[in-house]
Amino acid sequence: MCSPHAAVSHAARAVGVLIALAAVPGVAAARPVTPAGIDPSAVALAGIAPTGIAPATIAPAFVDPSSPVVRAAVSFLLVVAFGGGIIVRRRGLLDRAIADTMARPAAAVPYGLAAYGLAAFAGLYANDLLTRLGLAGPPMGYLAAAVLVVGLSFLGGLGFLVVGTIVTDLFGGRRARSGLLVGATLSAVGWLVLPTVGAVLVWVAVAAVGVGGRTRTWVHSSRTVPADVEG
Repeated sequence: MCSPHAAVSHAARAVGVLIALAAVPGVAAARPVTPAGIDPSAVALAGIAPTGIAPATIAPAFVDPSSPVVRAAVSFLLVVAFGGGIIVRRRGLLDRAIADTMARPAAAVPYGLAAYGLAAFAGLYANDLLTRLGLAGPPMGYLAAAVLVVGLSFLGGLGFLVVGTIVTDLFGGRRARSGLLVGATLSAVGWLVLPTVGAVLVWVAVAAVGVGGRTRTWVHSSRTVPADVEG
């Protein structure tokens, strides 16, 4: 099992690679050159930039919240944050979730989608209730939205952590921290290579594999009714 320092180092490298892959083409496209061969940004800052030093520019990909790079980085960091919290605080939950998913892999996806559906329904119901009470605005409206985001992020963190750890099982032993990095990377790839709708669908579907087993166990255990004892 890799040390926490090594895990953080691997995470930083993974984020750097993901950002570099998507941002380098954007940087080139973001620096138009005039017909005379002069960079417009250099002309604008000619009065304050030292002679012989080209002024720095910021690629739009790093400042636009809707860009694939930003979304991929946010997804990666969310999975690392929530999945890492599960490893530290609820390691037993990870082991049980893996066992439940591997017990019936085919049933994991529909139950995982049901878990997301329940979370979304709870958020919409809370928003509707606050609206009826006239509390949909700040701060209660923001609090309800934050709770929904945290809930969905927790499901995503657990789901990708489980999927990533299962992948490490296939290559020589269960390693939760390595599985966390694998899962976080998988969560980010879709945002880089797919359109928004496709990225959302893939993100939810993969995470559903990881949370579906545990959801199935919870649903069936909650439906179990103790047998009546005949007198």
